Amino acid sequence: MFLDGYRMVDMCWMGGGPFTAQVLGDLGFDVIKVMEVPGNSGRRAGPSTGSLIARNNGVQMSHYRFGMRNARCIQLDLKSKQGLEVFHRLIEKTDVITEGFRPGVADRLGVGYEALKKINPRLVYAAITGYGQTGPYRDKPGHDVNFESIAGFIGMNGRAGGPPVVTGGLVADFAVGAMSAVTHILAALLRRAKTGQGAYCDVSLTDAVFETNTAAIGPYLGAGVEMQRGEMYFSGFWPFNDVYETRDGAYISLGAWEPYFFGNLCEAVQREDLIELQWVVEKRDHVRAELGALFRTRTQAEWVALFEHVDACVTPVNTPAQAANDPQMRARDMVVELEHPIHGKVPMVGSMFKLDGQVLEARHWMNRPGEHTAMVLAELGYSEGEIADLRAQGLIA
Repeated sequence: MFLDGYRMVDMCWMGGGPFTAQVLGDLGFDVIKVMEVPGNSGRRAGPSTGSLIARNNGVQMSHYRFGMRNARCIQLDLKSKQGLEVFHRLIEKTDVITEGFRPGVADRLGVGYEALKKINPRLVYAAITGYGQTGPYRDKPGHDVNFESIAGFIGMNGRAGGPPVVTGGLVADFAVGAMSAVTHILAALLRRAKTGQGAYCDVSLTDAVFETNTAAIGPYLGAGVEMQRGEMYFSGFWPFNDVYETRDGAYISLGAWEPYFFGNLCEAVQREDLIELQWVVEKRDHVRAELGALFRTRTQAEWVALFEHVDACVTPVNTPAQAANDPQMRARDMVVELEHPIHGKVPMVGSMFKLDGQVLEARHWMNRPGEHTAMVLAELGYSEGEIADLRAQGLIA
C-alpha cells in the first residue's frame, strides 16, 4: 500500500476520529484501535449510542454491520498499572496516535502527549475534539450538529427567509473534521522526516468547519457585511445556481455560471429570451420562476437525457441509491466489493484516494471489540502465558 510501514493507534470513540483512522488505514497505515475493557460505570455504561440507533432505526447503522476495515482492535484497562505498561510498549513502535478525550483526560490516564513523547520522541499525537484544547468551549460536549452550528455553517443552510436546515451529511465529523486530522498528521510526518521530531496536533472539528465556511464569514471580516441565509451567490441568490423540482418530484441542479454554459442551457430548452437576463439582479425572481415552471414539465430522467451531451452544468440531485448506482461513482470505484472473513464479498463505499492506480484492499476487519488483542500483544513480545494472565486479571479483553 502507498503508506505501508506506519503504525497508528486510534483511541477515538466515534465521529471524526474513526473516519480519520479509516482514511489512513486505506492508505496503508497499520491501524490498531484501543478500546477499554467492558465496564459498568461512567459515560460508557449501558447501551452504546450505536446500539441504541440500531435498535430504534437499524437501517441507519447498516454501514457498521461489517465492522471497520483496515483496522485491528485490542481492549486494555488503561487505569491499571499493567494495562498502561502494555500501552506504553505499544507506543514504542507507533508513529501516530489519535485520541478524542476531553482536554485533560488523556493526561490523567497517563496517555497524554507529554508522557508518551518521553517514550517515543518521534510520536505524532493528534487530539481530535469538538472545540479544541483551548477556549471557553474546550470542555463542552457536542456532536456534528453543534460544531456546524457554532461555526456558522448550519445558519447559512436553507432558503432566504426560512429556518436554518440541518445538513444531510456529517460535515464536521467526516467531510472536513477528519480531513483536517489527516492533513495535520501527514504534515507532522513530513516534518518528522526532515527533523526527526514528533508533533502535537490540536484538531478542532469546529475550527475545520469554520475555515471551510470562509465564503460566508470572509465578507463580514473583510467588509463588515454579514451574508444572509439563502442569499449568497452560491446558495440561492442567482437562479442559474440552484435546484429545481421536476415533474416526478425529483430535482435537477444547475451550475451554469459562465455565459457560455447558461447560453447552452437556454438554447437546449428553447428559451433564448432568458440569456440576456442571466446577470440582471432585478430579473432574478422572473428567471427563477420561468426555469421552475420549465423543469416541472419533464421528469428528472428526461432532463438528464436531454442534457447528456449539452455543456450546461446540469445534473440530477441524486438520492443515496442513485448516487451509489451513478455510472461516474461506479467507474471511479467509489462503490467496491471487499472480501470479508465472515460475510464474503460485501459492498462498501470506496476510497477517494487514487494513487498510482492502487486498488483499495481490506487487509484487516474489526468485527468485535478486542478481537486482535492476543495478536497485537504477541507482536509486542508477550508470551501466551503472559497474555493469558493479563486476560485472567481482566486487564485485557
